[in-house]
Amino acid sequence: MIHIYVQFVYGYFKDNFSKIFFNLLSISLGIALFISTQINGWKAEKSLVDQTIGYSSETFLGRYVSLQELKKSNQINLKEIDFALPETIMIEPELQLKGYFKISGNQVISVPTIGKDLLTNPGLESPNKRTSQVPKYFFSNSLIQKFNTRDYPIVLNICENDIKIFENEIQEISQDGLFVMIDIERLQNICDLKNIYTSINLSTRSPIKHKTEQLKSNIPNPNWLFESKEEILERAGIALGSLKINLTIISLVSVLISFFMVSNIYTGLYLSRKNEFGILLSLGGSKFNNFSLFITLSLVLGILGGILGACIGITISNLNLAQTVNTLTDSTQITTYKNFPPSILVFGFIISILGSILSAIFNAIKAYKILPIELLREKTDFETKPPLTLSKLKLSILSISFILLGIALGNINIKKEIIPGLIGVGSVILGFVMLNYISIPFVIKLIDKLTKGWNLSASFLLGIKEIEIDSWKNSLTISTIMLSTSLVFTLTTLTASYESSLKKWIGDENKSDYSLIDEKKLSSGEPGVPISLLEKLKKDETFSDVEPFYINSKFIVNGKYFTLHALNFDSSLNKDAILVSKNLCFLENLCNGDSITINSPLKGNVILRIQGEREHFFSERGTILIDYQLFQKLFSTNFLNSIRLTLNKGVERNEATRKMNSISEENNLIFLDQIKLKELYLTGMNQVFSVLDTLKLSAIIISILALITSVFYYIKEKSRILAGLKAIGMSFYQLFLLLYYQTFFLLSFGVISGIVNSIILSPIVIYGINQNAFGWTLNYTYPVHFVAYLSIIIPIFAGLVCVIPFYFLYKMKISKELSYE
Repeated sequence: MIHIYVQFVYGYFKDNFSKIFFNLLSISLGIALFISTQINGWKAEKSLVDQTIGYSSETFLGRYVSLQELKKSNQINLKEIDFALPETIMIEPELQLKGYFKISGNQVISVPTIGKDLLTNPGLESPNKRTSQVPKYFFSNSLIQKFNTRDYPIVLNICENDIKIFENEIQEISQDGLFVMIDIERLQNICDLKNIYTSINLSTRSPIKHKTEQLKSNIPNPNWLFESKEEILERAGIALGSLKINLTIISLVSVLISFFMVSNIYTGLYLSRKNEFGILLSLGGSKFNNFSLFITLSLVLGILGGILGACIGITISNLNLAQTVNTLTDSTQITTYKNFPPSILVFGFIISILGSILSAIFNAIKAYKILPIELLREKTDFETKPPLTLSKLKLSILSISFILLGIALGNINIKKEIIPGLIGVGSVILGFVMLNYISIPFVIKLIDKLTKGWNLSASFLLGIKEIEIDSWKNSLTISTIMLSTSLVFTLTTLTASYESSLKKWIGDENKSDYSLIDEKKLSSGEPGVPISLLEKLKKDETFSDVEPFYINSKFIVNGKYFTLHALNFDSSLNKDAILVSKNLCFLENLCNGDSITINSPLKGNVILRIQGEREHFFSERGTILIDYQLFQKLFSTNFLNSIRLTLNKGVERNEATRKMNSISEENNLIFLDQIKLKELYLTGMNQVFSVLDTLKLSAIIISILALITSVFYYIKEKSRILAGLKAIGMSFYQLFLLLYYQTFFLLSFGVISGIVNSIILSPIVIYGINQNAFGWTLNYTYPVHFVAYLSIIIPIFAGLVCVIPFYFLYKMKISKELSYE
């Protein structure tokens, strides 16, 4: 029996190489997208955690964190802390600051610079042999790769000091991420922070588990806080959770598209091997053997597609073609991570196998039900009968019900809950798949009625009639194109809505003429414009308004990340209260009239009342806005993220430009006008959504493969009919038109269905899934202009798709196809 299975699978691989290629390619593309987005999501979370805990070892348990500013931190007696903790726990004092390197092309990168006790640090591993003398600097191997031998000595800018580092002073660390480690005393001396620490890390010497309550009880003093490793991981997961979930949903839709195509391929497989199933039954085989043969083949293809998809997915991830980034993450850091959990590959592999089996199940049931008499028939009614055996009326009611149910579920407003939206999307897609099948005969009959009396070509009439005969199989091709089109239009709507909302927000939020920023600290989001410049510019008569602007994108309140903005409030607002973004109110239930408690380095714990909400598209987690005068009372900083400048009415633009150039050069800054500022924000948004472009491209490729496969199978199934048409005098041009009209019909039907589907799905994604995940109310912007181009794109696409299949039809030998055994 095993011999039959091997011969069945081997025979299909041997005789149908092109079909195997398309099958594996479609499976692997879908799985590759899923795996690559999951890997990059994990990298984003891992980079955030690593930067938080200082790239500590796996034995890391938690840390004591100073709640005060560095220069205000209380002196800590490390011996007292060590004595109070169990002997199995080791303390590692740490000072983590931001350093800056200038690499090739004058690009400046921000790198965590970590001060640790390098002599006693057990987590410090190096691929090089240790020398008798401890090097001054330990670089991660990813950071070393950023430089070449001509760069040395390289300059590290930290605490406003430039430090020259020579190649022989560096030792490499075999750990992902971009970071530098320096002996903590050396870093304290460089930055004039003697006996100052940002955290005291705890690690274990043994596998014994320690309770968080026990470690919290040993907090050095009230100005320090204990964070367990689990709390840090949870906070990072919450911060990136919504974005990762949205990308997972989109990647799974891409997987669904690929398996719709695979299902169509299995339909062709059943038709091409129907005789073999009948012969096996005639020789004494069982119906279950036919069923299991089909499932075995789908299992083999699923395994091979999963392996190939994993390889492509890892490649996409390593090439950073689908990065998962947001305002918390650093894309430069993410690209350095090469390792990832094997569980991602396992999940992708399982999806590949299950998807392949489910795609084949309908045709496996057909193989189970086949009768030996099928060998005597050219075409049977059963062969074209779909698995959905309900009447057309019942199917119509069912499909419309699914669509209406999906719309209702998808638009339910439940904060932080996207499951109803996900179910709604699935319900709408299922409704449209059934509707596509029902509509094919109706549309063809409508075409017949409208063109009655016209002198249409035989190629056109024969082509659309052939589509009607195999409505179910062709509806799968149409549904694949529909899903690809809908995905492209829905994602384009999402990004266009974000862009429209962001532009409006920038215009409302920043009405100044220019913004001064520090370019080298722009990528890290750290402040770099000196406050002393603010006071100087206020005295300059060139400007009518000089406004400070400060950002902290990792502001922690109640153990969660938020974004803090400090700026000048209008005179109508209470400057001792704060504003919150509408999405923070939506997600966290902290709204107008509520209060929050923040830890101030200058005032300790301070309760601030929320006086209002404002639409704010800066942070997906929520933004807290505070008046700059109040900010100065609570926090101490020497730098701002930008200074916003508004010109006096009498100042000419040329004079203003010269003035801004002079200010920028004197202070090593750059200035942006309103247009360049919008470009800067849009560049950041496009970086976040760049992964969507990869998904859209993949969807288009899969739909093209589905069309080509459908035409190939038509030629294979109808080879005798096509050979007969050639024999009775049909020209190659007429045969090409036959394929072209079929392809044009399928493509047009699928695209139109996809557009209608996207019109329903895009509001669900924007007002259901997106709003529930991020709390933003976007300006809905549908890409209507792109629809107009389709009248040109579809005919050209249809012609290109037909070229390769027609080549095989051209090479077809009439004598071979018309010979009967």
